[in-house]
Amino acid sequence: MGRYIVRRVAGALLILVLMSFVTFMLINVVPGNTLLAQLAETGANVGVDAEVLALFERELGLDRPVFERYADWILHVLQGDLVVSFRSGGTQTVVDRIGPRLPISIELVVLASLISFAVAVPIGVLSAVRQRGPSDYAARMVAILGLAIPNFFLATVLVIIFSRWFDINLASLDKPDLWDDPIQNLQGVIVPVLVLGFGLSGALMRMARSSTLEVLHEDYVRTARAKGLGERVGITRHVLRNILIPIVTIFGTQVAFLLGGTVIVEFIFGLHGIGDLFYQSVRNHDYPVVMGTALLLGFVVVTMNLLVDLSYAVIDPRIRYT
Repeated sequence: MGRYIVRRVAGALLILVLMSFVTFMLINVVPGNTLLAQLAETGANVGVDAEVLALFERELGLDRPVFERYADWILHVLQGDLVVSFRSGGTQTVVDRIGPRLPISIELVVLASLISFAVAVPIGVLSAVRQRGPSDYAARMVAILGLAIPNFFLATVLVIIFSRWFDINLASLDKPDLWDDPIQNLQGVIVPVLVLGFGLSGALMRMARSSTLEVLHEDYVRTARAKGLGERVGITRHVLRNILIPIVTIFGTQVAFLLGGTVIVEFIFGLHGIGDLFYQSVRNHDYPVVMGTALLLGFVVVTMNLLVDLSYAVIDPRIRYT
């Protein structure tokens, strides 16, 4: 397993380098200028002198060839330095910008993942066990709705409903740090957590149902039933363990991408997380923050994929890594 992990880590590093290169190139083809983006917020971008723009770009190193700037950036990253944010005027590093935003995004992803897993898997298994029954049809309908309804649409509808019917503005709710005021924090994030969890649970529910149906027709399950093993014991001992691999695979993949996919939900509910920071940084042409955020999200994705692969041996001891 040690050699397998080394190969996977080496592959992950290569993927991160390629991802950072593509992201860097895409950022540099976006039209606009960091200074103009900053001045546009104040309405003072009319008639900016070309010499001033050239001087500003020279100070930030934006006048150099793009490949040279990428090489300089990757060198700083290898030294553990994510450089300084353009928007901070040289007072904040990229880590300083990302640090305060990371906890709220992690909280959203963790809570949404736990809720979706705890709800979707039991319902999916129950739906398969009671195939073609009322509970099966109800579960399948909920799963299809979870897959079909976009997060941003559901979030917008809920904001309107709470505003019109309950006179509650979900975007303006106070959302203190979880450790400072857990109750108030959960009140502020519970709706966006449910929105994210609903979309995630749809795919998990369908995967749990289809995997359970497949396992229920296996010979060893029929043998267990023939020997008089109870339905509940058979499900917990023989079925659940054998359906976990496909469920963990899709769960790990979705959780990895969920961290970077919360941008619209964060914007709608007024949550200042990683997604909101990435969006604002792209708009403001703050290249160092965009690259730092993309690198963080890429690291999460490759790490989750590695953990999912390693979990297979824990779930099924017959699996060996070479």
